[in-house]
Amino acid sequence: KQLCVGSSVVRKGATPARMSQPWDLMQLGRGWLAEGESPEAVIEEAVEAAAAAEDEGGRAAWLLVAAEAELAACRAEESLQHACEAAAAFTGLGDRRCAAAATCVVVDAHLTKQHWGAAVEAAAVAVDLARKSQDALCEASALLRLARAHLVQNRDPYLAASTALAAAKAAGDAGDKRGAAEGLRIAAEAHLLYDPEQALVVARQAVSACEAAGDVRACAEAVKVVAAAKAQIATSQHAAQAASTSTRGDTYTKHTWPKYAQQRGERPIDPFASGDYLATAEPAEKKNKDDKRLFLRKAFKWVEGRHATDAAWYRQELRFLPHPERLQ
Repeated sequence: KQLCVGSSVVRKGATPARMSQPWDLMQLGRGWLAEGESPEAVIEEAVEAAAAAEDEGGRAAWLLVAAEAELAACRAEESLQHACEAAAAFTGLGDRRCAAAATCVVVDAHLTKQHWGAAVEAAAVAVDLARKSQDALCEASALLRLARAHLVQNRDPYLAASTALAAAKAAGDAGDKRGAAEGLRIAAEAHLLYDPEQALVVARQAVSACEAAGDVRACAEAVKVVAAAKAQIATSQHAAQAASTSTRGDTYTKHTWPKYAQQRGERPIDPFASGDYLATAEPAEKKNKDDKRLFLRKAFKWVEGRHATDAAWYRQELRFLPHPERLQ
């Protein structure tokens, strides 16, 4: 059995001498997955290479490759076990860069298992390790996972948005265009939870970043966020309009009927149409617009509190007077 990586061919059980560093071994295993090798084949090769490794760093690197392959094969429990073992080994060796990479895989495993709290804690550890290792790409990757964990945890969307923007800035400074676009998209999704106008702005920036990076799939996801932000803004505007109408004392909100194209067909028979109300095919008579009787202007004047007929008999108070004979 053999696995192809670029122009070189790596046979089963063989480790190139030029890749003695753990980071190089990790990149070798990731290259197998990126070039389309099946996760099962990569898992088998990585496990055997880890068993045959001479030093602890090489064993931890191959365990991390196996963890990523197991995550691709939807075996989150085994991936979490191997990633934690690799992270502990790298931490013991003092390799902060590889430890941060292993912790990022731990975060991915927790996210797959929907353990949001554990994912947030592991992502925070990964960010701290990446910053201490002074690796900009690793720090941006850890910040992206931390932002995603905060977003799916749905406890503090503002923290998720700020973390995602920080990840986008770190990825942009490191030259990772796809990471910057991913950070902007996560920030837009977080803004949707409390500020749809800002979400629309950030989502459009994410679309532009995805187009610049040439990532078609990420661009489609960003366009979805743009559509969601527009829909949420429209919904809030309709709600505000309805609330404004109801506070003015109106009994109901006026319904706007949709406009349809002119329907063609025979005119329906109206059983109540008779006489002058019956429609005819003859054209109606046009009225003369110059006729001044069409509109008569009525003079306006103020009405006082008294009137000339106030003293009239029919405006007086009526009293019942009994017959004079009854008064005696």
